[in-house]
Amino acid sequence: MRQNPSPQQVNERVSQLENEIRRLQGELAVLRSQKLVDALLKADGPLPRENHTVIRTEQGLTVKGTRLTLYYIMDSIKENNSLKNVRDIYELTDEEMLDILDYIHLHKEEVEKEYQQIVKSSENNREYWEEKNRALMDKTYQQREAVLAKLRERQEKYHAHYKE
Repeated sequence: MRQNPSPQQVNERVSQLENEIRRLQGELAVLRSQKLVDALLKADGPLPRENHTVIRTEQGLTVKGTRLTLYYIMDSIKENNSLKNVRDIYELTDEEMLDILDYIHLHKEEVEKEYQQIVKSSENNREYWEEKNRALMDKTYQQREAVLAKLRERQEKYHAHYKE
């Protein structure tokens, strides 16, 4: 049978446990820091930093507070525009441009995969509308030719000469 500890024994035990908790928390902090340092040393490229610029929206990866997607920026970069020109074209701050470049670098595979999907989707969309509008454009050109033919006929009939 165990006796109830005295208040002094309880206080001493609480103190021991609190000291043990502080020691373990300190050790845990050191281990977490070491784990982070090891991960950063293995990482390729710049050290990750908090990104306040790139967000995900329905349109994909977007510059916060705008409708500008990273895919437009990537198009501009792939067209051999200088980074300064890209920054100026889209009226970005230096900080925003750094955040965008960091994000693209740190998430290379994911961003490139999404970019390729967007390019393919855009191409499919363009082909769809070209095909859908082809008949309309053909009809428009036929109407244009009919109007021009009537105009020429009337010009000959009335000996009038208008420029086309």
